[in-house]
Amino acid sequence: MIVLGIDPGTARMGYGIVQILPKNKLKLLVADVIITPAGMDQHKRLLMLHKKLVSLVKEFSPNTMVVEKLFFNTNAKTAMTVGQARGVSMLVAALNKLDFFEYTALQAKLVLAGYGRADKKQMQEAVRSALKLKNVIKSDDANDAVAMALCFIRKELKC
Repeated sequence: MIVLGIDPGTARMGYGIVQILPKNKLKLLVADVIITPAGMDQHKRLLMLHKKLVSLVKEFSPNTMVVEKLFFNTNAKTAMTVGQARGVSMLVAALNKLDFFEYTALQAKLVLAGYGRADKKQMQEAVRSALKLKNVIKSDDANDAVAMALCFIRKELKC
């Protein structure tokens, strides 16, 4: 099974793809960030995100997409753009018949670090440890995306 995790955003969208191997061994296939140009019109940014996500789905053939759920944001403009990025992700999942799950950052922190207020460094270490990586994933956006995938794997698949 292959799981695609997404940390949504229109300027920076983190993604991480984790494969579940026999005996519940986990393998990180890729973790990176889609960066759209700052001056680009919003609809073109969304199209760029869509094209990259479709490309990732074609290349890695995930079974499931897991997207971070926004539960509260004091900045309405940020909440709107994150919502648009989530919508693009959801559309890609639906068009490609992927199972779809969403979790809040709090849920991922509880599942991976055992503490809902875990900071970025604690989450980087939790992801590194879960995947038995030599180094932490340096990009916060990519690490958060991998954390979403791992949250699903631990919570739903009990791996």
